[in-house]
Amino acid sequence: MTDFLTITETPGALLTVEQLGRMALRYSLAAEMAGGRRVLEVACGAGVGLGLLIGVARSLAACDYSTSTLALAHQSVGKQVMLTAADAQQLPYATGAFDLILSFEAIYYLPQPAAFLSECHRLLSSGGRLLVSTSNPHWPFFVPGALSVHYPSVPELAHLLQKAGFQNVALYGSLPVERSLSPLGAMRAQVRRLLLGIGIFRHDNALTRILKRLGYGTLTPLPPLLPASLRVVNPFHELTPLQPDRPDRRHRVLFALAEK
Repeated sequence: MTDFLTITETPGALLTVEQLGRMALRYSLAAEMAGGRRVLEVACGAGVGLGLLIGVARSLAACDYSTSTLALAHQSVGKQVMLTAADAQQLPYATGAFDLILSFEAIYYLPQPAAFLSECHRLLSSGGRLLVSTSNPHWPFFVPGALSVHYPSVPELAHLLQKAGFQNVALYGSLPVERSLSPLGAMRAQVRRLLLGIGIFRHDNALTRILKRLGYGTLTPLPPLLPASLRVVNPFHELTPLQPDRPDRRHRVLFALAEK
């Protein structure tokens, strides 16, 4: 069994302003949609983002493949969230059990993403919605992460969702590349690409923290739960609609929103 703990953003991990902003945005989008709904997060990791959903959703469940990351999530949320160890490609929930399913930065670890999306379709109620985010493989400074299998492009993601039976599929981009194209931003992107390519960030020690500062800038410890103060106001305004039949080369992160 693969243990994803080494690549999971866990409490205390040092994140850049951009990384923390990415996390805050995706869970702000989720919180915007979760009001009064039965919500499931698939591949919740250490559960850091659940803090923005507790008290908003009608009910909240979360699952992850790795029991070690779920143990961290349990420390943070206790009994406020129903936590389950599960394979995203074969989820142990009843048909129609949820109104909103979330999965962030996880689809590229799955050998069978089509099976995962079919499971999401099965679990959603009529009119239920799925929100997925993934790194964009066509971003100019893209480097695949450790343990990843395949990063779907915009057309691939749209096709997978439609094939799974979803309607009203919409694709969005966030973090446009021009934010990285200042002289300092471009230099840091090249440093990141080099260091990620040789896998040096898989370890957390004094040397890697220095290198992270060179490649990313100021670093901030990740809290056990995202506080309400990090919630983004009008988060959908931060997204750019994309054409589903064209690869996107401008944005670092892709979001897909689909309805059953």
